[in-house]
Amino acid sequence: MTNISRTLSLLLVLGFAALSLRMPPAAAQVMGLGAPMTARFVGTFTPWAKDTPRGPESLMVTVKGKKFFFHVKEVGSYHGSDPTMMLVQHIFPPELEFLGPRTRLAPLLDPTKDRSYAVEGWLYAGDNMFYVAAVKALGN
Repeated sequence: MTNISRTLSLLLVLGFAALSLRMPPAAAQVMGLGAPMTARFVGTFTPWAKDTPRGPESLMVTVKGKKFFFHVKEVGSYHGSDPTMMLVQHIFPPELEFLGPRTRLAPLLDPTKDRSYAVEGWLYAGDNMFYVAAVKALGN
């Protein structure tokens, strides 16, 4: 009787292992597992204020301890663009901490009003962190 229960336990463990190896990367990212998602956000920054209303495409971001609202206009990922901005809507709570070297984050510490910025890097959605690889000021 114990051999049968051991065999069933082993089959159960092997079955779970096989299923977890076939888990798609997007599902792993939503659950906070696996590799980060490469993403590109384009938008404008405004000063953070406690009572300021924000839209569904707005994120509260922290850059080296300073808080801003980041109003996202475009989202792109390694898998293509996201015209419906579903990626932004799946970040919950709608907050991200931008991480990286001070020299790379310098343009975001004092952003120009009404100027769009493209921010590229790796999104750790489960931890609400975005490691910034590049920042580019767009337009004027």
